[in-house]
Amino acid sequence: MVFIAGQFSEDEILCNVPPHTLRIDLQARRWKSDVDPDSAIVDRNDNGIPIEFILLGFTPFFGNLGMRNQEEFLRIAYIGVSPNHRLLPPRCVTTSMISGKSSQKNFISYFQTLYNNRINCASVVTGTKFVTKSFNERDPMTGADGAKINFNALEFSDRPAADDKEAKLIEDINAWIKGDGTNLISAALRSHIPGANLVELPLGANHAEIKAQFAAANPSGPDRTFASVDVKASLPSATKGEPAEPPTPMGKKAVELTEEQAKALGIDF
Repeated sequence: MVFIAGQFSEDEILCNVPPHTLRIDLQARRWKSDVDPDSAIVDRNDNGIPIEFILLGFTPFFGNLGMRNQEEFLRIAYIGVSPNHRLLPPRCVTTSMISGKSSQKNFISYFQTLYNNRINCASVVTGTKFVTKSFNERDPMTGADGAKINFNALEFSDRPAADDKEAKLIEDINAWIKGDGTNLISAALRSHIPGANLVELPLGANHAEIKAQFAAANPSGPDRTFASVDVKASLPSATKGEPAEPPTPMGKKAVELTEEQAKALGIDF
């Protein structure tokens, strides 16, 4: 494909395939560049800034991504609203992977609430928030509570457009989706991620069967086989199938004396 320089209209919506991508760093509580780990959406004090966006869609996956093996992931597509940051370009489709069961559960719950109330996810602004949660380890033998474990998760909420600019963005996005936007969003969500090995989990399909087939074709642990070593065959005496002879015991070295030496020592022959 050849890219040629050109002008962009003010209202144009951009969608590259593969798309612009942000990585969610739950441990550091920030949104990061997918190509530059040192570049993140932070304030002057280096604190992560929650982002807001117009949600366009999502797709569930299963497989290996980064250090996570044979796990479920949610890939979301959106157009950023705030903050005004170069990593969140305006009117540009961006994708991110949501990992971790708690964050995924929060997202599904958020989306289902919108859907059940007949609210188009592209008609509201979705806000994100990093939260810290905890749970107690439980002793499998006694059932007693153990150490307290803290972890970070992502929460989602919605709000209406705050001003005419956001209302115009929502209007333009929904008009774009009715045209070429649907196919472009689908292509962006299904585009290849370098270094990842993922399989899509289609709606209504048998996910357990898909996961089992993936696990069989892509074992999570090292699939090693150790060849047995024939110790007898490695011995020189066993190369012809003959029993090995026991080693000759080490004895004292024989000493021969002359008659004169024997007489001097008082030995009679």
